[in-house]
Amino acid sequence: MNMKWKARALRMGELYVEKSSLTYQNNVGEHLWIPMWATALSGGGYNILIDTGIHDLKWVKENICPCRQQSDEIITEALRQGVGWTPEDVDIVINTHLHYDHTGNNNLFSNARFIVQKKEWEAANNPIPCQESIYLKKLFDSSAVNYFNWRFVDGEEEIVPGVKVFLTPGHSDGHQSVLVNTEEGNLCVSGDVANLLENIHENIPAGILTCTKEMYGSMEEVRKRAEFILPGHEYSIEKYQNCNFPLIKS
Repeated sequence: MNMKWKARALRMGELYVEKSSLTYQNNVGEHLWIPMWATALSGGGYNILIDTGIHDLKWVKENICPCRQQSDEIITEALRQGVGWTPEDVDIVINTHLHYDHTGNNNLFSNARFIVQKKEWEAANNPIPCQESIYLKKLFDSSAVNYFNWRFVDGEEEIVPGVKVFLTPGHSDGHQSVLVNTEEGNLCVSGDVANLLENIHENIPAGILTCTKEMYGSMEEVRKRAEFILPGHEYSIEKYQNCNFPLIKS
């Protein structure tokens, strides 16, 4: 079945970060606002959401970095304006990984099946010390998501026709990216294997990572599989954009 999906970018707010946290050992001392993206997939018989943003603006400001969020960047309103959904309408949530800014609203999707890599689940429940602060267990444990609603995948797997996940470790041990068959071609919703287009175009790993070598391999996997990309924090993407995503080969 050659299912064609429509992807729509939903902005979940912005973080104020040092750019070197996105571009390994480059741009030290340069700060910028970066968006956090969730992605809604429609048109293939299921309502699919990739990542769920942040749970609490105040918590992020106090524990991570400066953060701002407009009213239509709160997930319930972003879904309503972007695709006309309520959380109850979402059938599948794919978490690229389980960091706080990708799982913040998992608890709202009571009707959804959740997809994550088995390796990521294990890493999130026993994180290495430098990642302890960016995993927040209450966002993905049984108080947020019924354990039996999780589907743990191991590597590459087609979730539904036209939507496939594949392992892209490096930013976290079990990070995955999502390959989506769209009318324009294969789109990779990359999560944080590519925070910015610079990462994929210039072969620069992210600054937050568990393994630099794995990150290089993961970026190459993205280049081999997809024509277009929606990076996890790319600032050239427009709110609610649903076509003309950036080319992987610049």
